[in-house]
Amino acid sequence: MKILKSLALLAALLALGAIAWHFIRLPGKAEGADTDEITAVATVKTTSLARKTITATSTAFGSVVAQAGKVQTVSAAFETRVQHILVAPGQPVRKGDALLEFTPSPAAQLTLSQSQSAFEEADKERKQTQQRFDLKLATNADMNQATKAARDAEIQLRSLQQEGIADGNIRAEADGIVATVTAQDGQIVAAGATLLEIVNASEIEAKLGIEPSDISTIAPRQSVRLFPVNQPVKQPIIGSVRLVTQKIDSATRLVDVYVTLPGASGLLLGGYLRAEIDEVHRDALVAPRAAVLPSDGAWQVFTVRDGRAVRHAVKAGILTDQEVEILESDLQPGDSVVTVGNYELEDGMAVEEEK
Repeated sequence: MKILKSLALLAALLALGAIAWHFIRLPGKAEGADTDEITAVATVKTTSLARKTITATSTAFGSVVAQAGKVQTVSAAFETRVQHILVAPGQPVRKGDALLEFTPSPAAQLTLSQSQSAFEEADKERKQTQQRFDLKLATNADMNQATKAARDAEIQLRSLQQEGIADGNIRAEADGIVATVTAQDGQIVAAGATLLEIVNASEIEAKLGIEPSDISTIAPRQSVRLFPVNQPVKQPIIGSVRLVTQKIDSATRLVDVYVTLPGASGLLLGGYLRAEIDEVHRDALVAPRAAVLPSDGAWQVFTVRDGRAVRHAVKAGILTDQEVEILESDLQPGDSVVTVGNYELEDGMAVEEEK
């Protein structure tokens, strides 16, 4: 009997549960259907594009060199034996300072002796011909020939004597800095060969290596801030671009840019430099850095139109920590670009601007 009552009670409970589930399930299903139809809405912040001046700073490296064509080459007009080098590379010299001691080489001394003998012999022959001419034993042609031979020998001798074929010193012709010394003590140097080079302290400049992609933003007379790498300074040295070459260096794969230095730069010849060059673009369309996103090797920007996100492919110009120059796009000044929440956006996605 108790079992029958228990079974009846269980059946009644199941029936009540089924009825309750039926009434609860129908509204829930309707609500679920409405929920599926709701579209996701992204909350974003925007700002307006504007035309303004944007400036970026690029860094380059280089060294202090002598201006092209301003190096004074020191050489001897005859074959020379170097006795003593009296200066070292980098040494400042004043006009008239002795640079090296030399003597003529044996070959140069032989040439001078031969020229002296040739002149003495030609002059002796001229005098003898003159005596014969006075005695009517020589013709005018004989006299003219002897006179010419003596004159040519004298010119040759004087030329060698003017070249200074004798022991002596070579002295600086102007104030400057010894750039290179190519000769050594005891070395025999050919006539006209370089013994050393001197650079005027006011005729040095900076030679910088610039990435080819940055050359379009650099122009003559543009200001450059220079910092010696191993020579601390309180303030940068301000130079001016003199020349932007149109050739890529085969060794460095960079483009050489020459910068004129101020008169009292205090820079050392051959010293290394770090340079900062400002790239200034005026009347540029500028967006906040946060609004420009990378996209498959390019850049993209989102704007908001009629409550929807609109994607724009753009080309970036100057990039700074805060701003980006916008190039080659359909954007215009005053367009609202998304700066917050744009990483979540897709083209056509519903958005709501945060007030």
